[in-house]
Amino acid sequence: MSATTNWTTSKNDLIKWINESFKLTITQLEALGTGCVFCQIFEYLYPDSIQSNKIVWKANTEVDYIKNFKTLADAFTKLNISKTLDIQNLSRAKYQDLLDLAIFLKTKYDKQIGKREGYDPIEFRKVEEKKMFLASNKKSVSALKDKTNHESQKIPQQSVLVKRSSSMAQSQRKKRTSTDQIQKSQLSLITEIVNNTEDDEVTKVRKIKQLFI
Repeated sequence: MSATTNWTTSKNDLIKWINESFKLTITQLEALGTGCVFCQIFEYLYPDSIQSNKIVWKANTEVDYIKNFKTLADAFTKLNISKTLDIQNLSRAKYQDLLDLAIFLKTKYDKQIGKREGYDPIEFRKVEEKKMFLASNKKSVSALKDKTNHESQKIPQQSVLVKRSSSMAQSQRKKRTSTDQIQKSQLSLITEIVNNTEDDEVTKVRKIKQLFI
């Protein structure tokens, strides 16, 4: 790269530099209006000046664009870099503002004495994928908890049904036992009445009838 980057640097040269250096595939300068690429370039120039999770990588609204450019502006201020950023114009992808900022950063890039060893621009951007992965996991865990809670709520109902069923069975057994005992008792009394030789037949029949009243 030439160390004499100036205002005559063409738009195509800037796009080629960004794509090759940061492994991107932008085709027009207006794509920089999201602010996230500028944040990455600045972080490359000044390591740890901007945390990856502070950047809205998948910005698709003006609110997100403004947030990214505010993050960039804060980093400029923190490092005492005297460069005024028109956040409104940049977030609205005003061509001249984007071109001005791109050339400013390209100039600093070309003047940088040593490049960062082992720097992986794709890995730096992966924070968004990690956030999505964690969000997906949380949903899965939440769904699992809901399922578990739902099933645990069913258990007491099943338990009640089992208890009710058991109670009914016990009650029925008690009734059958009681009925059997009554029948046995009546049968025993009938036998005694029939075997009583002191009563006549009419008296025996009367006594037996009284057992069932």
